[in-house]
Amino acid sequence: MAICDECGCYDDNHAEDLDYPEELGDDDQKQQEWLEEQKDYEPHRYYYWHGDIQEDYQMPAGYDCLCECCFGTFLNAGEIITTDDAAWNPDEMGWFIPYVEETHGT
Repeated sequence: MAICDECGCYDDNHAEDLDYPEELGDDDQKQQEWLEEQKDYEPHRYYYWHGDIQEDYQMPAGYDCLCECCFGTFLNAGEIITTDDAAWNPDEMGWFIPYVEETHGT
């Protein structure tokens, strides 16, 4: 389920949990048409998650999911820390494991 914690837009995964108007019944085509009319329905946006996964960014406190637009706004404002930032602490921020190139003797 993806719903942006900042602007409230969502994708198809979140749409599965919506309560559709009763007059649409179980008609998938009518439900899809209704869904596409909703202003916050943004199925083509990329959604960034904050969780126990390998990630190379740290979202601001209180945010678990951001759409690409809100993520970019926070990133440009310096409110998202990436592995390229001096403030990055891999012990506290995500589970980032730096890539170490192995060299093999011949």
